[in-house]
Amino acid sequence: MWDIAKVKASIKPFVFALGRFFGNLYKEFVEKGCQKSAAALTYMSLFAMVPLMAVFYSMFSMFPAFDGVAQQLQDMIFSHFVPETGSEVQQYLANFSQQARNLSAAGAGLLVVTAYLMLTNIEKTFNAIWGVKAARRGITSFLLYWAVLTIGPLLLGAGLAMSTYLLSLKIIVNEYDALGVTNLFFSYLPLFTTSAAFTLLFAAVPNCRVPIKFALIGGILTAVCFELLKIGFGWVVANSSFSQIYGAFAVVPLFLLWVNLLWMIILGGAVFVRTLAERGYAHSSSRYTDLMAVLQILAIFKEKSRTGESVTDGDCVRAGVGLVHWQQLRSKLTEKNWIAVTDSGFYVLCRDLSDVTVWDAACLVGATLAELEKTPRKRSRDGEWREEFSKRKDLLADDAKAHYGISLQALFSPQQVEELLEELPEEQSEKSE
Repeated sequence: MWDIAKVKASIKPFVFALGRFFGNLYKEFVEKGCQKSAAALTYMSLFAMVPLMAVFYSMFSMFPAFDGVAQQLQDMIFSHFVPETGSEVQQYLANFSQQARNLSAAGAGLLVVTAYLMLTNIEKTFNAIWGVKAARRGITSFLLYWAVLTIGPLLLGAGLAMSTYLLSLKIIVNEYDALGVTNLFFSYLPLFTTSAAFTLLFAAVPNCRVPIKFALIGGILTAVCFELLKIGFGWVVANSSFSQIYGAFAVVPLFLLWVNLLWMIILGGAVFVRTLAERGYAHSSSRYTDLMAVLQILAIFKEKSRTGESVTDGDCVRAGVGLVHWQQLRSKLTEKNWIAVTDSGFYVLCRDLSDVTVWDAACLVGATLAELEKTPRKRSRDGEWREEFSKRKDLLADDAKAHYGISLQALFSPQQVEELLEELPEEQSEKSE
């Protein structure tokens, strides 16, 4: 027999933890201004949708093998991603994109720029959610957006061709499929493809390393919410009086509302992935001060650079610096070009630590003199440099900058620190003892 009291006792902490998680999720959603961002992306989508469709049609027209695929792809997208009311919108957009393809070279270039700005705005929104201030620059940004505008349509066309082949194969397989597995697979195929699209969006768009497992979880959850939204939105439209009030113009506010809700779900999914990633690390909250955290981070960078390796978000978080704390410090370090982000989303050291002092690190994070004097409790993750740093807190006199002029290269090399301490004036070295 089940012990009801024990079951309740075991479930209660889980329910509280789940409530705190979704409470933090909602708080992050509001603090990041996702509602305003969704509204901005809604209007941006209306301007960029026709240019994107025109670019897609142009890409398909370059390959005779994809003749007719563009229309099939458009029908598939509107049938799976837009509620019943999207048929009229589809016709309008098709007419607009047909006219856009007849534009001059200058007009076509303007359409491409509009589509590019749309993608840039999406990246900025995702970077804001992840606390990344530095957007992709130069060739990296160009290649990413070019891949979306060129390779993306071709991959979608190839996927559509594959699904057409599978549908033709279904007719043959159904004769031998007594359990109905084939029908079950095809009924869930839109959910699988939507989950894959959202997963790719969450993992590739932010200019930082996003754990793929969290992006996958967020992609699946967002896809489920998306399917529920389609059902709910369709029911509301079918049982409302929009058509009676707006008549032929009802499609405009309904489509605006749909796009806005869609962006809110996508941004909510991005916040969910970010929150999940933050809680996924063992030490999600930092107990370091800004100065000690940045020294801990730079010590990791020095060790990694010695072996020719790059640094990941997980390296810094596992060292005891909370994810949010690390993201804040990362922005400062990248702005001052102390570290740089690689094309793979990892981080490398850009400064020679022999030219960077503890005082420079303190100025970077805005550390006060009181923080320099304070010696935090020693932790198991700390390197030997923490003991050497602690020795210098007693050397404060009128000129704190002189006493903390030790380079980080020397600070992270205990042998060099001992030599530097021996060179200090005798009265100061006695004071440090």
